[in-house]
Amino acid sequence: MPRPRCAPPTRRALLGTLAVAALAVSGCGVRWVGGPEPTPAPDRGPDDDAREAAVAGTRALLTLLGPAAAGPEPLRTVAGQAVQACRAHLVALGEDDRIPTATGSPTPTDAPSGAPAPDARALVDGLLAAAGTACAAATSTAPAVSGGMARLLTAIAASRAVLADAVAATTGTPAGAIPPTAEPGPTAAPASSPASTSARTPSPDGDDPATAALQAALAGEHAAVHGFALVAGRLTAPRRAEAVADLAARRVARDDLVDLLTARGATPVQAAPGYDAAAPTPEAATALAASVLDRLARLYADVVAVSAPDRALGARAVPACARDARRWGSTARSFPGLPELGADGPPTSTASPTASSTASASATATP
Repeated sequence: MPRPRCAPPTRRALLGTLAVAALAVSGCGVRWVGGPEPTPAPDRGPDDDAREAAVAGTRALLTLLGPAAAGPEPLRTVAGQAVQACRAHLVALGEDDRIPTATGSPTPTDAPSGAPAPDARALVDGLLAAAGTACAAATSTAPAVSGGMARLLTAIAASRAVLADAVAATTGTPAGAIPPTAEPGPTAAPASSPASTSARTPSPDGDDPATAALQAALAGEHAAVHGFALVAGRLTAPRRAEAVADLAARRVARDDLVDLLTARGATPVQAAPGYDAAAPTPEAATALAASVLDRLARLYADVVAVSAPDRALGARAVPACARDARRWGSTARSFPGLPELGADGPPTSTASPTASSTASASATATP
């Protein structure tokens, strides 16, 4: 017996079915759209902009350094070291470490074809200018980057300054200070100094990471004063005069930190009763000086990472300590202040002073 045929649904019934389906879908948290919807892009932040700028600046440096690294000595070796450091910077920034060619495709060669070889003056100035740019990015307040990014950018700035000094020493070209670079945007603020940062919100003893980082830096300066007293007592002219000048600089830095912490309501940490450090020979003395300054660079890099109000202070101190450490024989080139990111480091013949329960008897200058 034939089955009865159902009547086709009316237009009203079809519309009603679609409306019910749309309500059911929307109730599950999915919107009904008439076509494909693009996947939303993640929000960009200050770290993304700073990272891209740092990558672009590093690739520009590679373009400058490449011809010198493939040319004659004395620039060949030192420029090659700078190229390797810049490649390490790219990797730390999350980028490919190859050098772009004029056509835009990356190549592992060190010298872009057809590029003229720069002179030593151009290399020194380019490296110092790039160091200033990285410092400005680390300390920018418009807007501020995260602590980790600021620490990395500061180490990159220190590396560029150290490499500029290496080029200068190899070629007899004078190298000056890192040129100041203004922060972008109308909200830029002048670089902080110990006097200006002391006017910020006071922090009682040990209640925040910023105070702890400043106290650690102060402890490092106490140890540096002791260490350079040993170094100055072991060396003869002209290096003794150099050590005495560094001893005076460390005392100034120590006193500035004491004033800064006192102004914030904290009790500055005192020098230890004694330090485990020795400099029995001139070679050990120079290695001790390099080690002391490398350690200070790491401590000031920690200040950059955890204390936004003190970033300018730390960002000036890290390159300064790294450059002084290189003068005493440190081999840290890629990431001064961040030893965990690079295999290079200070001489291994001695360690920087550490607190001891007994006083060392080798000092010939009063800390």
